[in-house]
Amino acid sequence: MTRNDDELGSPEVPAAARGIRVLALNTWHSGSKVSDGTQLIADLIVSTRAAIVLLSEATTATAAVATELARRGHEFNSVASHDTGILTVFSIEDHADLQWMVKARLNIDGELVTAYSAHLEFRWYASNLPRGYGPGVPAPGEFAEDNFEKLPGGPVTDPAAIQRVNAASGRPEVISAFLADAKTEIAQGSSVIMGGDLNEPSVLDWTSATSNMFDHHGVTVPWESTRRLHQAGFLDAYRTMYPDPATHPGLTWPSDNVEVDVAELAWAPEADERDRVDYIFAQGLTLSAVGIVGPRGSIVRGTRQQETTEDNFAATPPRWCSDHKGILATYELTGAS
Repeated sequence: MTRNDDELGSPEVPAAARGIRVLALNTWHSGSKVSDGTQLIADLIVSTRAAIVLLSEATTATAAVATELARRGHEFNSVASHDTGILTVFSIEDHADLQWMVKARLNIDGELVTAYSAHLEFRWYASNLPRGYGPGVPAPGEFAEDNFEKLPGGPVTDPAAIQRVNAASGRPEVISAFLADAKTEIAQGSSVIMGGDLNEPSVLDWTSATSNMFDHHGVTVPWESTRRLHQAGFLDAYRTMYPDPATHPGLTWPSDNVEVDVAELAWAPEADERDRVDYIFAQGLTLSAVGIVGPRGSIVRGTRQQETTEDNFAATPPRWCSDHKGILATYELTGAS
């Protein structure tokens, strides 16, 4: 495998000592929603110097972006499922399709890191309920008659109802399956990185500090998927570095994209539906930096709005490829000197 040393550092310096940049990005229908989407994704990977890229909503994007990167002289190994993909400059020793995730066991200067790229169920989107919109439940489930439309009875603020709908999504069970798989990897001496679009907020975000923000309508919710991750010792990169969800909410969706009509960028046009649903989690690695990648603008009540939070934006490209913002994190291996 060929590595581009201009992007990753001088060849005599071990990768582990330099830090490993990990990018998680929802490609929005494989980059097809904007012109030159594949090229824009490749631009982002090159400019951020990402060595591990976790792609979601990436049906055809993984192969297309790998080809585009190779055309530019940047060789990345790749694995993909029907909806997720991993691109990496490191050797892939093994890989598997886990249905909602794809994983690759990487060899990084003799140390093992297993990376998982995730894209979980988008329906049963329970965070819509406090905002007065249907969660997109298929019939005959609870709230199925409302689809993703405005709720005739207004916001649903009963935490038990919100958690029922969220549990019905199957997302927490997917996380439990991941945790079981990751436990096996860890037992075999591997560190673990998992990232992507979980389509669910964080247990660390819908707290009393934010209960009157982003149309939470006073609701606090211990969102189950992230709760299970935290309970198992996986650290949320952004919230580890920026623990206050009020000053650093880290909102990733819906992102503005000036090349796309606002109506295509949001589901709840009369609500503030901003949330952090894109993540990078890790165990066995030391986090040294993390930031949001993408426009500073979001969509709020059907209009474009610039964020005024204290969030750290690691990169804001001149053109954007998605309706989500991405996450860029830098890790040191535990064995790095």
